[in-house]
Amino acid sequence: MRGRYKQAVEALCAAQRIVVASHVNPDGDALGCILALAHVLRGIGKDVVALSADGVPDIYDWLPGVEWVQTGTDRRDFEIAIICDAGAFSRTGSSISEALRSAPIVINIDHHLADVPFGDILIVEERAAATAELIYGLIRALSVANGRDLMTKEIAECLMTGLITDTGSFRFMNVTPNTFRLAARLQQLGALPAPIAELVFENRSFSSLKLLGRALASLQVSEDGRVAWAMVSADDFEDLTAEDAETEGIVNLVRSVRGADIGVLFREIPGKKVRISLRARAGGDVNRIAAVFGGGGHRLAAGCSVDPPLADAVTKVVAECRKQLHGLAP
Repeated sequence: MRGRYKQAVEALCAAQRIVVASHVNPDGDALGCILALAHVLRGIGKDVVALSADGVPDIYDWLPGVEWVQTGTDRRDFEIAIICDAGAFSRTGSSISEALRSAPIVINIDHHLADVPFGDILIVEERAAATAELIYGLIRALSVANGRDLMTKEIAECLMTGLITDTGSFRFMNVTPNTFRLAARLQQLGALPAPIAELVFENRSFSSLKLLGRALASLQVSEDGRVAWAMVSADDFEDLTAEDAETEGIVNLVRSVRGADIGVLFREIPGKKVRISLRARAGGDVNRIAAVFGGGGHRLAAGCSVDPPLADAVTKVVAECRKQLHGLAP
């Protein structure tokens, strides 16, 4: 891994024009990573553009540097594209993929092992609880190369957001001693877990809570109880004047059904595809399920999109979940 950091640092130090991006429907780890990179690279004089095809969900609009995030760009002069936490290049979104592909060097930083690895420089480690852990490692390497500590309170807050969201406030099985060591370091820099957790998990819009009610009202389980799923329809979004970003976190409640090994949330985006979030308990592998439908992620959390109608999407994906669970001990 140290060699990969060295290669990335050499490329970044030699370049001037850099674009950073992550996956569609970005979560706290995705946004925390691209903003942390934007801060540190701007700090050493680089020309940086941060892209998110779906913009920034309201629950993250307080992140330091969030005003830098764009949903697209006409620029094609980037020397390096850094893609964080995406799992697959296709998950960055069609609206920004051309800008990313225009860069002659692509750095892929992720804690998901992609079925088809992409990028010219890969910093990929499945044992990391969040991509934020790997971004911190890159920032340390950049600090050494630049002869000064590049970490700031703002960067620490971005990375702490990544840790908190991708570990469920340090509740998930992906947490390691290194995760806690990094959290301690970030807290020393001023990134306090309590207010960040409150802003992410206890700062929801009225429409997002109404969406939660609609989703839970639709909750169903398979006959054996091992698959639980819920739906948010296009009508739900339109009735409540709500957006897809406001469904974040609902899938974790679906997965919390007692006895369920897999939780699935279906969101029928008006005029677009049906987006699907999958979560598994320890021992499961929803990445394999998402891959069947052209998506990706990691064993315990993944996502994909399929064509409407919603009812067909539910039938196909739930069937695949049951197929994947077949033969596994209850």
